[in-house]
Amino acid sequence: MTRLRLSACLSRGPVTEPLASISPEGVEWNVSYVHPSEMFWRQLKFGDFDISEMSLSTLFIQWQQGVRDWLALPIFTMRRFFHTGIVVREDSDITGPADLRGARVGVPEYQQTSAVWSRAALQHEFAVAPSEIEWFMERPPMLSHGGATGFTAPPGISLT
Repeated sequence: MTRLRLSACLSRGPVTEPLASISPEGVEWNVSYVHPSEMFWRQLKFGDFDISEMSLSTLFIQWQQGVRDWLALPIFTMRRFFHTGIVVREDSDITGPADLRGARVGVPEYQQTSAVWSRAALQHEFAVAPSEIEWFMERPPMLSHGGATGFTAPPGISLT
């Protein structure tokens, strides 16, 4: 019997690493581990893998644009509250979320799921609107999953 050959790309972590050691009946895995930013960009630009993780927010952007190439499974490989991981310099005057008003905040990707989650928490839990922050994105559009989806920031958002 010929086995189905599937490529899978995952981020390395406690939820995903065990997948490389399983052998689904009738399937020959080729599992790669890469950083999520590279994985999402490669998948969105080139469709390099049969199976991969995907940013939930980017998937929703694609669906809203009518791109239905992906079948989503509700498997969450990260289990954390992203807004609790906001890091500030020791010498800053920021002591709480409200102090982020008027601040410059860097994110890998503005539309990435963890950034969306953090902005929602800031807005709805601490009354700090995204438009009150000056945003800086780490990746240029040519290397970002935002660039791969044609993402543009909403009106009133300062994004560099």
